[in-house]
This record gives sequence, structure tokens and C-alpha cells, in this order.
Amino acid sequence: MEKERKEEQLNPEETGTEASEATEDDLKFDKIYSNVASNRYENLRTSYIEIKAKELRKRKK
Repeated sequence: MEKERKEEQLNPEETGTEASEATEDDLKFDKIYSNVASNRYENLRTSYIEIKAKELRKRKK
């Protein structure tokens, strides 16, 4: 039991600086993925609007 506790304390993932760096990296990736998803949504929305406008122009002719 004591050996396991010592190993847990020495785990590099849980040390202060490395853990904060990991969360900063995660936040950066989350922001990137959020921006990508937002851009995809915007592109789909723009495409939808352009298609509808094209259909309306065809109907008027």
C-alpha cells in the first residue's frame, strides 16, 4: 500500500506544472475544434442561403 501511494505521488502527470500545461493544451485544442465547428456551421449556413437565393431567382424568371 505504501509503495502504491509513493508511486502515485511521483506520477508526472499529476505534478503542478505538467498538469497545468496539459490543461492549457487541452484548452487550445478545444478552442481550435470549436472554431472549426463554427466555421463549418457558417459555411453550411452560407451555402444554404446561396442555394435558396438561386432557387428564388430561377422561380422569378
